[in-house]
Amino acid sequence: MKAIKILCFSFFLGLTAVAQQAQSPEQNAQALTQSQTTMLKLTAAQQEQVYTIHLGIAQKNQGILASNYSEEQKNAIIQSNETARLMMLKNILTPEQYAKLEKVLSEQKEH
Repeated sequence: MKAIKILCFSFFLGLTAVAQQAQSPEQNAQALTQSQTTMLKLTAAQQEQVYTIHLGIAQKNQGILASNYSEEQKNAIIQSNETARLMMLKNILTPEQYAKLEKVLSEQKEH
């Protein structure tokens, strides 16, 4: 389970780093959703749900990054948010889509 958390954290930090170039939580969520739409072939309904999840997490993470918490605390909270994101996505994605997401997470950890 800890390995999955580390994979999720690494995956979403990588995506978040790319998406942070967009600056706002809305742009961040849009970039992540677009990437996953292509990668996982999301339906329109899934896209809307995935965007809502990404937006909520991006807004929470933005608040955490701007807070006075220590870097260790910030990292722990963000990791917790990323774990929650993955669990929420699991409820939306088909088993095949989720398996593909896990595969990508695994490949990213190896690089």
